[in-house]
Amino acid sequence: MTSFLQYFILIPIVGFLLSLFVPKKKEGLLSGLVIFTLGLTFSGITIFGLCWWFALSPVLDQKVAVLFKSDGFEIVINFFFDKFTLVFAFIGALLALAVAVFSKFYMHREEGFKRYFTTLILFFSGYNILVFSGNFETLFIGWEILGITSFLLIAFYRDRYLPVKNGLKVISVYRLADICLMLAMWMSHHTWHENITFLKLGDTGLVADHIQAHSGYAVFIAMMILIAAVAKSAQFPFSSWLPRAMEGPTTSTSIFYGSLSVHIGAFL
Repeated sequence: MTSFLQYFILIPIVGFLLSLFVPKKKEGLLSGLVIFTLGLTFSGITIFGLCWWFALSPVLDQKVAVLFKSDGFEIVINFFFDKFTLVFAFIGALLALAVAVFSKFYMHREEGFKRYFTTLILFFSGYNILVFSGNFETLFIGWEILGITSFLLIAFYRDRYLPVKNGLKVISVYRLADICLMLAMWMSHHTWHENITFLKLGDTGLVADHIQAHSGYAVFIAMMILIAAVAKSAQFPFSSWLPRAMEGPTTSTSIFYGSLSVHIGAFL
């Protein structure tokens, strides 16, 4: 079952790449491609989730690719699947599909129709990378894609002053969250002396031993993750960016800040 995890990442990415080649005047073809991609992903996650459930819900961990390797250390792309991943992946695919179907009519004849749908499928690609991530490095890739696509949709009406201004203010808060997450990764490397996976972080004995030996490092990592999560989810004292994010199209607001994006902090 583990080998199937990568397909939930590849399907949206392929859909995004194909959408780039669709002419912007072909609204039906473009929206149909995005809806088909999201529908295929949703169906795949549903069937996979049922099979995984009947297989007694084993925790899955897959090392996909090595990005950097040196003596005693490597940075890898790692995917992970447990009950939290299943919930976030299922709900995310369902909501993205519903919003895409509605947007087909809501965004009809909008000047940026193609830009909207390509950004939407790119957002979903980043979301899937994040919820299926098996280590901090993989999570950070999806985290950054979410931040970029959020900014692009907040500033969707780029010929107006306020959307661009508010988009820049929102992304400045996101940059704080990015910095905190990078600091957590950096200190994590010093603490564990390896590219620690979420599977290993589930070993309470291993974690307890390292916390006792490096309590200062552990507190720093926890605080950085907390700040990143609070900023991403628009919790106090970072709540002010959320109303500014409403400058984007209503459909993007519903999927980003009403349902999926703000819950990424809770997921983290």
